[in-house]
Amino acid sequence: MRRPILFALTALSACLLGVACDAGGTPPGRDAGPGAGGEGGEVQCGDGRDNDGDGLVDCNDPGCTGTGACGNFDGGPGRDAGFNSCVGTPYEAEEAFAPVDIIWVVDTSGSMSNEAERVQENMANFASAIGAVGIDWRVVMISTQDYVNVPASLAMDPRYRLIDRPVNSNEPMQALLDEFPRYQDFLRRTALTHFVAVTDDESSLDWMSFRSMMMANLGHGFIFHTISSEEVPGAFNGACSNGGGFPPDGAAEAGIQYWRMAQATGGLTLSICTPASEWVRLFDLLTAAIAVPIMIPCEFDLPEPPAGEMLDFGRVNIRYTPDSGDSQIYPYVGSDDGADCTNGGWYYDDPRAPTRIILCPSSCNEVTGTGGGRVDVELGCQTFII
Repeated sequence: MRRPILFALTALSACLLGVACDAGGTPPGRDAGPGAGGEGGEVQCGDGRDNDGDGLVDCNDPGCTGTGACGNFDGGPGRDAGFNSCVGTPYEAEEAFAPVDIIWVVDTSGSMSNEAERVQENMANFASAIGAVGIDWRVVMISTQDYVNVPASLAMDPRYRLIDRPVNSNEPMQALLDEFPRYQDFLRRTALTHFVAVTDDESSLDWMSFRSMMMANLGHGFIFHTISSEEVPGAFNGACSNGGGFPPDGAAEAGIQYWRMAQATGGLTLSICTPASEWVRLFDLLTAAIAVPIMIPCEFDLPEPPAGEMLDFGRVNIRYTPDSGDSQIYPYVGSDDGADCTNGGWYYDDPRAPTRIILCPSSCNEVTGTGGGRVDVELGCQTFII
């Protein structure tokens, strides 16, 4: 049985998070005198480890001062016995869950008036239900404002974007591609992407062409859901009917391309001929399929600092301690130009406005491949950088 890795968050109680630590995390106003190298000295001064167990790593350890790895780096004053390590208070780390981007496209042809009304009646509750699970959502709606006029609570929400344009009977898939430049900036790199197509007709674009072009646009996969007509052999145009006649009592044609697209990506296939009284159930099914918290491997939310303190992004370190063996501090490898993960380490999702800590692939593999151990996000000491 694999043992779970323990992710912990350590806030240094001996130091304020923002400005009350020196370069090594030592509380100010405490002169311990010159360092002696500590228990034989920090002889390996460039490996990101606390080799002599004094709480100081590499060039922050006075024992490394003047060595080849540290040159004339000033390690600062040494610590007396009372400050051999930073005393931390552990907090349970908040796991980072993938956000969700949902792009709807609703056929605006005249035969879709009843279905469009049912969509707008359920959209606000749909978004609220996803948010209630704790998932960061965004919704794009491709349709006309007159046709799908969602409640003001959703329409005015910054997480909602309307692409106001008519969508003819056979073009929902094509509309998703044509309008991509208008919602591309609204999508998130780390988000799971879901498409929902609502139509009572068939697509003029085949599902394989749509998939290849949309994946090229996104740079990753997606899940496609549809509310359209199933194939009904022997029925009018092979489509479903809920009233025995032409739309709006039934579908114009079976949405074969939509159903195949959904089946190929693991999405839901729901019937456009579902009675009006059961459309709440359709949205419940969509919510259940989309609002699934999925942890992002090796990504951690930055914590809120204690009241009255500020989080200094230059005083954050990631320490990994396996079940057996010494702990090591992963270096920060990020920059405004991106992260250099050649030798492992970690970086911020956005170096200018960080919200998450992300481990490099090799460091992530080391952490997740052991079946146990501990990862600490330590606040208060100068960030270790190679």
